Amino acid sequence: MITIIAGTNRKNSVTLQVVHYYEKLLNQKGQTCQVLDLAKLPKDFVFSSLYGEENKDFTQITEQFIFEPNKLIIVTPEYNGSFPGIMKSFIDGWNPRKVSGKWVALAGVSSGRQGNARGMDDLTNILNYLKINVVPVKPPLSQIFNLLSEDGDIVDDGMIDLISLQLDLLLEK
Repeated sequence: MITIIAGTNRKNSVTLQVVHYYEKLLNQKGQTCQVLDLAKLPKDFVFSSLYGEENKDFTQITEQFIFEPNKLIIVTPEYNGSFPGIMKSFIDGWNPRKVSGKWVALAGVSSGRQGNARGMDDLTNILNYLKINVVPVKPPLSQIFNLLSEDGDIVDDGMIDLISLQLDLLLEK
């Protein structure tokens, strides 16, 4: 099982469109996957689950979407030169012993030119600290509005090839 995470809590985000594109590709490859949209996190998890109070909804989400799957894909938009704080807060709620050794693939989304390259570097450092392995191919989906069709498919051949390579590397782990 693979979890694909939309690393923002912005409702109906472009990031979520990219997540669904990844889901479609994995389904075509015969892989079982599930999508986690951070917009659906409990509103109070930062003030409860991160400080010792149990939040049953947050616990259920982390068990189902993070601890049980053996692989993750995280798609994050660029926020203030990195990735959204909600993603960092979500990671802060993970039990490091339950994620150590997992494999994750990262993709960055931006309307600008960098494709959230800096955010993916920041996220890689955090995940490596937790002993999570990061696939070295990290597609920078820059100028995202030029890459997506109306149906939510990536239309750039080079980016399609890069994402395919990334998924092949993740699936062989």
